[in-house]
Amino acid sequence: MTNDSNDQTLYTCVNDYVEPKLHSVREAADKLRSQSSRNRAEEKQFEELQELELELTDLRDELLRVAQLPWRPNLNDGVQITATPLWRLFRLPKWQKKLKETWESLEQGEYDWAHLAYTIWPERVREKCRKDKSLAIAHALEDLYEEPVTPPASQRTRRTRREIQ
Repeated sequence: MTNDSNDQTLYTCVNDYVEPKLHSVREAADKLRSQSSRNRAEEKQFEELQELELELTDLRDELLRVAQLPWRPNLNDGVQITATPLWRLFRLPKWQKKLKETWESLEQGEYDWAHLAYTIWPERVREKCRKDKSLAIAHALEDLYEEPVTPPASQRTRRTRREIQ
């Protein structure tokens, strides 16, 4: 996905790729299902089609679940963070585990510098921007940053001298 991805990207994947394939697989399975008897090869093919239909249905459902998020992929976040909403779709256990952990860290606010965090949890990130200037700059929200009030240098020096005595 590029920075040009938009909120319709996952719907496009579902409508243009997953649904047509799912339709094709269902038709082939229905054709075999309607046969009064199937030979061994047809039975095996029928089982494979049923398994593929389940996988495609799961893929479609997961893509639609993620599409409900205000997820706008931004490669400036890096591949790992950008891919985290899709962690359930990764079949390699190591990657799935890593992406799930990253997703959980995102949920807990550990990566609030990421564009993904701001698009999914904007209020939380905006609140943090009030106290963290670098975070505010990262999200172009410098106007939210509240500079901490520090006493003038002369008052700080007097307090320090008193504390020393």
